[in-house]
Amino acid sequence: MVDWVFKAAGDNMKTTAEMSSAGLAVFVGATQDAASGVQVGRACQRFALQAAAMGLQHAFLNQPIEVASLRPDLASLIGMPGRRPDLVMRFGRGPAMPFSLRRPVNAVMQ
Repeated sequence: MVDWVFKAAGDNMKTTAEMSSAGLAVFVGATQDAASGVQVGRACQRFALQAAAMGLQHAFLNQPIEVASLRPDLASLIGMPGRRPDLVMRFGRGPAMPFSLRRPVNAVMQ
């Protein structure tokens, strides 16, 4: 069903429009193990918190890393061949967007 609804050309246009941000941050792991994944997550969290403290908007842009076989190409593109890009985040100044809807805590925890 996804293949019928989402087409590469349309998704590429949407991603290109999202790239109007002031910057991109690519978080790269040294290896493919869990410890490296935790380090990447911590670095991303620190980046997001600092961006928020500076009044910057930020959002994940995961399309470049969703296809595992393309990650080496992204690593080479950013000058880090042999490493593993795990997260991509765009950031910059812009209007605040509405938060995602959340269920009440008591609806998910018993």
